[in-house]
Amino acid sequence: MRSTKWAAVAVAVIALGAAGCGASGAGTEAAAAPASPRPKGTGPLTKEVVRTDLDASAVDAGIPANAPDFGGMNEDAEAGSPRSCGLGFKGFGTKATKVDVARWESVVGELRERDWKQAREPDKRRGSDGVVYDARVVLKQRGWTMVAEYLSSRVGVITLLAYEDACMKKINAEVRVG
Repeated sequence: MRSTKWAAVAVAVIALGAAGCGASGAGTEAAAAPASPRPKGTGPLTKEVVRTDLDASAVDAGIPANAPDFGGMNEDAEAGSPRSCGLGFKGFGTKATKVDVARWESVVGELRERDWKQAREPDKRRGSDGVVYDARVVLKQRGWTMVAEYLSSRVGVITLLAYEDACMKKINAEVRVG
């Protein structure tokens, strides 16, 4: 069951072009959090609002800035493609700013403060030493689904991948995350 669920998450990540894992040294320092254009009400969120939620939550959690190649990966997406429905953030740790599961928990907390709701508890994989080596959680809000993921490495990486549910449905790109 668990592997089936995360296989579906992997399909979502790959479908939206998140396969890249390298990062250049540029853009790895935390930037100032942008002001949120969050509208009042219950209607669907715009891409601008979701982009601000991703970036501001990461900055507030102390995660280095979005990897330039990853942050803009959907800007050139062909209309009607799964990538055109999504937005991504990938923050790589640095020698000075390690990215660990505590920072991942912090960014998930920041997203919850911005009204992103968890459907269930996060899935965390631990090594025999009890250390969390990867963690994932699915968050939803007003017509969007987001997967927040942490992967350990020498300096760690946090990925936030959000996609608009109606857009994915319109192009028949059903992506199940749970």
